[in-house]
Order: sequence, then structure tokens, then C-alpha cells
Amino acid sequence: MSSENKRKHFRISISAPIRWQILTDNEVKILQNGEGFSLLRQNTLPSPIDDYLEKISPGSSEEPLFRSLQYINNKLDFIINQMSVRKSDNLPDPDTLTEISASGVKFSTQRQLEAGAYLRINLIMPGTFQYQLEFLAKIQRVHKQNDCFSVATKIIVIDDESQDSIIRVVFQKQRQDIRREKLSQEDSRAN
Repeated sequence: MSSENKRKHFRISISAPIRWQILTDNEVKILQNGEGFSLLRQNTLPSPIDDYLEKISPGSSEEPLFRSLQYINNKLDFIINQMSVRKSDNLPDPDTLTEISASGVKFSTQRQLEAGAYLRINLIMPGTFQYQLEFLAKIQRVHKQNDCFSVATKIIVIDDESQDSIIRVVFQKQRQDIRREKLSQEDSRAN
């Protein structure tokens, strides 16, 4: 394995909708000045549920209730956000996420992009508390594949909760794959 293919984090194959937008020159300047978090739309005030969750002790009987309320609140925020997206936001139709790790994503698109460009990426991660993740990434490679382009990116600005959500999904998928492989091996031995 060459050194450029070594990964800092585990990577899984996945199929999910992804939306992206190329950062403007002004946004790139803000990013390069170390203020990339200010470009994230989800970088807003915490909800009262989040404040309350910080105050209760972990493992208390109230925690599952407030985690559930937080999950519902995040889904409602997502729905409201999707309903309020204007056509002027220039978000293309969703493309397909093909791989994800805590350090980057790969997706396929009909549009040709250039390596080195910066993107604002939004993706839906069902089964996570956050549900919709937003982060900034830099395009590392673009390869033509049949009738589309495969775009590999490196995440450069992401909040801790979003990164934790990605890591949880990656490990969850790996556990499922390991279980399936074990069952498959046991079935083949039984035959």
C-alpha cells in the first residue's frame, strides 16, 4: 500500500444523498484565515434541550427522554431547513455519497470539479442524533468513471458532534459487516 493511500480513519462504503456547494472566493479567504466554523450554517445557538442535557447526570432516568426529544428536534430542524431552502441557494440536486470516514468523503456527481477546490457539504445520516451533517472539505482527487465523476474530499472543518456521528456510523456498519461475514462463514462450514 502506498503512503498516499494510508488512512487515518476507517472508511466504509455507503450510499446516501449528499449536497455540496463550491465556496466563493470570500468564503475561501475566511476559511484560510482560520474562521471556517463561521461558514457552517448549523453553527447556531444550542436548543434548550441541549442546555438541559448538559445539566443532567449521565445515566439518569431523564437522559433517554431528552435524547429522544433532541433527536426529534434535530429532525424537525432538518425539515424546516429543507422547506426554507430557496432556489437562489444554488444547491444542486443531491448526488450520491459512496464512501465515508471521519476524515473524508467520496461521492459521485455529473459535474466536473477541480482538485483543490473547497466545498460546503451537507449530508443526511439517518440513525444519528444529528441527522443532517454539514462540514467544509477540500477536493483531493477527481476521477472520471463511466458517465460521472468520483470526487474524493478531505474534511477540513467539522464540529465535534458531526465527526462523532460519522465515527459511530462507520463503526456500526463495520460491526454489521463483521457479523454478516461470521454468519456466512458458519453457513459455509455447515454445508
